[in-house]
Amino acid sequence: MKPGGGIEIRRFVCGPLETNTYVLADPDRKVCILVDPAEPGGAVERFLDQESLAVERILLTHGHFDHIAGVPGFRARGNAPVWIHAADADMLIRPEANMSIFIGLDIRTEPADGFLEDGSVIPFGSGGGLRVMHTPGHTPGGVCFAGDGFVLAGDTLFRGSVGRTDFPGSSERGLMQSIRNGLMTLEDNVRVYPGHGETTEIGFERRHNPFLTRRSG
Repeated sequence: MKPGGGIEIRRFVCGPLETNTYVLADPDRKVCILVDPAEPGGAVERFLDQESLAVERILLTHGHFDHIAGVPGFRARGNAPVWIHAADADMLIRPEANMSIFIGLDIRTEPADGFLEDGSVIPFGSGGGLRVMHTPGHTPGGVCFAGDGFVLAGDTLFRGSVGRTDFPGSSERGLMQSIRNGLMTLEDNVRVYPGHGETTEIGFERRHNPFLTRRSG
């Protein structure tokens, strides 16, 4: 799919928790950004080889194990730098922080190469690039990436649902503030690419998501 700004987006459902890994490709330059590599190799690597795409950067919406398990393998593919929000940086190196230890796994990687900041723009494609939106709630350092007509929402917003807030460091109030004051400021026709499940649109969620339409009190 080519949503705009010269960026093509491909979604791959990966890992035991069916996490969405995204390849954002600039076909003219034969480079891509990899978002949330959930497992090493597999269909994602086959696609990169098939399209002869070099991984320019790895971006992480947050640090839970099911979104970072593929980082070591893909990082080695051309020494791609890894970026995460500073508030989630510890999750890359501590299995107890990324929660893998609680299901009998020991998932960790090297520290981040750079940190994502709210409002910063990552140049990519022929449009305005990717704008970082800090959306804490699911994790303290959760972020979304807004492009030309689309947003990669991580585990902040799903089709008809929102991210879990029963984990250490989570905040239901913080998550809803991030959604209402951040994602819901985007236009209705902005396509939402979530961390799990099918794509949706901001307008659909504004009108139909029960977490957004329910009345408080």
